[in-house]
Amino acid sequence: MRLSRITIKNYSRIADLDLHVGSHLVIVGANDVGKTSVLRAIDLALGSAAQLYQSLSVQDLAAADEPLTVAVQFVDFSETERAAFYREIDSDPLTKTESLDVRLEVVVDPDDTDSVLISRWSPGRGEVRPLTREQISTLGWRYLPAVRQASAAQLESPTGAVKTLLRALEPDLGDERVALGEILNSFNSTLAGSAPLSELLSGVANRLSDAMPRTITPEELAVRSSADPTASVLEGVSLYTRSDDGYVPISEQSDGIRQLIAMTLFDLAEGAANVIAIDEPEIHLHPSSQRTVADLLASDRNQKILVTHSPYIVQKFDPSAVVAVDPNGVCHQLDPDRVTLEERVQAHWWSPRMIEALTARIVIAVEGVADRLIVEAAARTLGISLDRIGASVFELGGAENFPAVYKLLGPAGFGIDMLGLVDYAEKGKWIGAVGGRERDVVGRTVFVSKADLEDEYCRALGVQVMATRLTNAGVAKDFDALRAACATEDISSMTPEAIAKYCRSSGGQPRVNRKVPSALAVSKGLTIAEVQAMESVHALLVEIERRTDS
Repeated sequence: MRLSRITIKNYSRIADLDLHVGSHLVIVGANDVGKTSVLRAIDLALGSAAQLYQSLSVQDLAAADEPLTVAVQFVDFSETERAAFYREIDSDPLTKTESLDVRLEVVVDPDDTDSVLISRWSPGRGEVRPLTREQISTLGWRYLPAVRQASAAQLESPTGAVKTLLRALEPDLGDERVALGEILNSFNSTLAGSAPLSELLSGVANRLSDAMPRTITPEELAVRSSADPTASVLEGVSLYTRSDDGYVPISEQSDGIRQLIAMTLFDLAEGAANVIAIDEPEIHLHPSSQRTVADLLASDRNQKILVTHSPYIVQKFDPSAVVAVDPNGVCHQLDPDRVTLEERVQAHWWSPRMIEALTARIVIAVEGVADRLIVEAAARTLGISLDRIGASVFELGGAENFPAVYKLLGPAGFGIDMLGLVDYAEKGKWIGAVGGRERDVVGRTVFVSKADLEDEYCRALGVQVMATRLTNAGVAKDFDALRAACATEDISSMTPEAIAKYCRSSGGQPRVNRKVPSALAVSKGLTIAEVQAMESVHALLVEIERRTDS
């Protein structure tokens, strides 16, 4: 079985949500927006019932007079799963589609308003039946939280990856299990007959008798293998790496290596699990290792639900699998019935830098690197911290790409507030992508540089200032070289249009692009007056401040 839908209502840690789940689910967002709370809520609905009352309180309800509900829907059942939920699996009378709903409901106890009452059941055919231990096991839910250390306990504790993996292997040992049991019995018998060990136990018994309220005899103590041959012959076995210096326990590897091993073994050990949830799988991992883990997680061995900050992990999953949590705790995902992304859009834009846009409060779309440099420098000059207010400048790599990216990130996609800075000649495509009348779009969502950004900043700074900054930055060798390139007698006869043409040109060399060096030169020493004179850029930044202050 696999998850197909998750609904959470009245949870104080996250806004109400209703998510569709395909092959996998990847949750992204800034810190403290509620990403982990989504996993926690699902774990409360599907995990062990032992800690429910310790894990939930009145404070978890957004509104005390309404129930907190978590509803999880499963589809695609095996015969074993149907047998375990034969009363609970529902079948649509028209489509014959089968589904299993699991629901958690938390309400304030009417007799003790500081406490809660918790119900967890599967509605099925209208019966309210608590889930049995067998049914919880059949759901196949596994959760690895982020509050963990890549330590020996994570790998080798009774619930760690190594022990889980070995326990799963034990039934397959067959005749070898009997042989190993005999060896363990022989080993324990030899230990019991060892004279030095018997002497050691006598000394320990004497010391314990002095410390405890009763006498301890040597016969009450034993040195033996931790494995009980009647229960498990692999209980005392662990995993080591081998080198020229001998065998080294995996618990003694570096944090990053331990995390990689743990993640790999966790996935392998839980191969029979239907859904594996991992919070921040990138912990302790170098980017190259994050990419390796991403391949592992994106496989179809089982369904994954991930919370991550890693662009390398997000990149491995289809955009339809991603949920972006905004600063208000609201979850956004692509509607598969409304948005069909072209393959070229997915391939070109679903890159590591996309996660910054997905987690931003506002995305500022610009045509290229030079535009980004100017916008960021202008913001700094005006004292606007784009990072602090959650604004991300996103390079499109060409004005023609705006419609596709707006469709992906904007209202019809992930619902991110999106603005754009574009040259006058390209404004029609951008206005068309946003939709609506030009007078309602320009200056509100799309900001137009006339004729382009180079022309605008050259007019804003003036000929003399531009000439000085270009020569000081080495974009032009000296004033004479700049004058010659602009075909003028001297600097005073140069026009802003001529310098703008120089800034956007290649100088006749195919691999030379002056746009970025010119933008860097302009950005050094920008004044407030110069920024204000760059009308489109200034208007864009004023609008960003207006939106983030509201």
